Formats: sequence, C-alpha cells, structure tokens
Amino acid sequence: MNTLELYKQYYKFVNNNDEFVCYSINTNERLPEIGEAYVVKDTSIFFLETSCNSYINAQLTVSPRQACAVESAALMNPKRMVYLLFASPGLFYNSTQSDRLLQALISYPNIKLLYINMDKYADNTPVEKLWKSKEILKGEYPLSHTSDLLRYITLWKYGGIYMDLDTMTIKNLNSLPTNFAGVQDEYTVASGVLGFSSKGDGHQYINSCLYELADHYDGHSWAENGPKIITGLTNRLCESYLVKDYVGKTCKDFYIFSSSAFYPIYYTYFDSYFNPNHMDYVKNVTSNSYILHMWNKLSMDKKIYLYENVPYLYFAKRYCPRTVKNIDSYF
Repeated sequence: MNTLELYKQYYKFVNNNDEFVCYSINTNERLPEIGEAYVVKDTSIFFLETSCNSYINAQLTVSPRQACAVESAALMNPKRMVYLLFASPGLFYNSTQSDRLLQALISYPNIKLLYINMDKYADNTPVEKLWKSKEILKGEYPLSHTSDLLRYITLWKYGGIYMDLDTMTIKNLNSLPTNFAGVQDEYTVASGVLGFSSKGDGHQYINSCLYELADHYDGHSWAENGPKIITGLTNRLCESYLVKDYVGKTCKDFYIFSSSAFYPIYYTYFDSYFNPNHMDYVKNVTSNSYILHMWNKLSMDKKIYLYENVPYLYFAKRYCPRTVKNIDSYF
C-alpha cells in the first residue's frame, strides 16, 4: 500500500469530509513542485486541477475532457510551454485510462505536469493572509473559489495565459495581446481565459485583482471572486460599467474580446456541443473562435461514446487526437 493510500484511509477515519485534505498532505509521492521548477514566464499556458480527485483515487487522475483541454493548447501552440498544475499530490503509473491520458500528454515536448504545494503557494502574495485563514475552504463554493485564487496567483507569479480545464483550443494564440480577457455576455467579463504579463501594467492589474480578493472575499457568492473581479477591473480600466462600451477595445493596455473568441456558445445552449443535429451550427458559430468553453458544470454528466457524431467529439478528434486514441469507451 502506498503512502497516499495510507493517508486516504487515515483521513477518512478521522474526517468524514476529505474533499480538501490533500491540500495539507506532506508526501514525496508527488510531481515536481512548481516552486522548485523552472517555469517559462509570460508566454506559457496554465491549467489548474484543484480538486483532490488524485488523492481520493490514490494516483494522479485526469478525465478525457481535461486531457483534451491541455493537449489542444499544446498542439495548437507548439512554441509555448503548457503547464498542468495539480493541487493534489500523487503519481501516475501505467494501468488505467487516466495513466494513458497523462502519458499521452507528456509525449508532447511542450507539456509539463507540476504539483502546487498549497501550504506555500500563496506565501508573499497579497492573498497570503486570506488563504491561511482557511476562509475560502469554509465558504459555500470552496473548490471554485480555490480555483479563482490559484489562477490569479499563478498569473501574478508567472504571467502568461490561464485557461479552464473545460476548454478546447482550436487556433494558435500568438496573435493575442499580452493582457486580455473575454466577455461572456452583455453583463460579464469572464475569468475562464485570461492573459496577463508578469511585469508592467499586466502585473499591476493582476495585483489589483488579488488585493480585491484579499479585501472583499465573499464565500457566499459563486461569481464574486472570479468573473466579478475581472469585470470590476475592466470597468475601472475602461471607465464604464457597460460591457457593450468596451468589447473589442483596448483600455490602458488591456484588451476585451467579444464572446465569440472564447465563449462562442452561451451556457444555456451548451447542449449544442452534444447534439449531432447541430454540427453545422456549431462549426459556423465557432469559425472565428480561438478557444471553446464547454461548460463542465452543466455538461459533465453527458457521456459521448466514440461512435457518436457530435460537435464536441468532432473537434476533439482534430485538436486532441492522442487523448481520443487513449479513451476506453466514451469521451
């Protein structure tokens, strides 16, 4: 029995809620720690796996759709490093579908898997006190808010591009400006895809986001610490509270993309990605997109079998072929 399995049994005995105990486990059975690794600043792409699924499964775990998000970013951006960061310790082997997916990812020379030491990652940042207070883990949306916090910290430390793990990259991103976000609808600048520099204006902007989190963290609102932080930043930079006033514009070296760039299909229509009758519609509406957002909170239970002809799998076969090749039965 490995160390993680022993930890798992112990914490289940002393704590019925083990959703976040992986954040404080000290073990050598983990990936290289990001704080001890060389990370390419400002041009890299970052993904975060903030759940304790790897701890619960006693080995590193990714789903096919998560693997696809990472692979597509690397495939379409061969000159950028792509980092998948795990908040949970763990290793992977060569026995499960997840193992094969992780092996497929690291077969790309520009993909690296690293571990985030949650006890240290917020040290010497504007949110160190907030994280160590445990207020985020006591809130109503601890996993979502931990992800919000970590994406801002990561961009504050390294710059570059952050993406959610329920995305798929379908274009090269070299034409994107350094500092950017994209609108989701007429009211919201979303935080699922973000770009900032680790210095200059970009660092100043992400720094202000972290201070906003530190000073006004709200554990009872799902959006307050993610989209609302970025929307508030954009409102201040563009001196307007109306999204329509600044979409497609640059405000003080910060560009705001229209929804077609990263969120071409609104979340209320997410089912289009799973509907074989919507193939032409999805191809048309995403023709000018860089990234597709698949709305995992709504779509996670929708299985796609490999024989199905649906838009999501159509794009997956093209943009994450090694992932699809290593799937057992459904995507």
